[in-house]
Amino acid sequence: MTEKKRFGKPRARDGQLKLQYGRYEGEEDHFVTYGDGIPRCDRALLSDLVSGKSYSPLSETWNDSFMEELEKRGYDLTTLKISVEKKKPSSVEDDES
Repeated sequence: MTEKKRFGKPRARDGQLKLQYGRYEGEEDHFVTYGDGIPRCDRALLSDLVSGKSYSPLSETWNDSFMEELEKRGYDLTTLKISVEKKKPSSVEDDES
């Protein structure tokens, strides 16, 4: 008997942009989560990066998304996690040393 994986609700700290597999309101899927200070355009950038298809004008075809390509290569997408944090603002004292 295979054991079913358990997933929690994905969360992100302030200044953090994150993509991971999880459960939210009974649904299991990949979620883009974010903390305070993350603009909508950055959230869309991450979502499009992993799930958006790209068009190749030379061959006139649509290429698979990053996630589709990983799945075709045999990767378990429930283990996919991407996390990035905003840079800390540098102080004047750091610049003088």
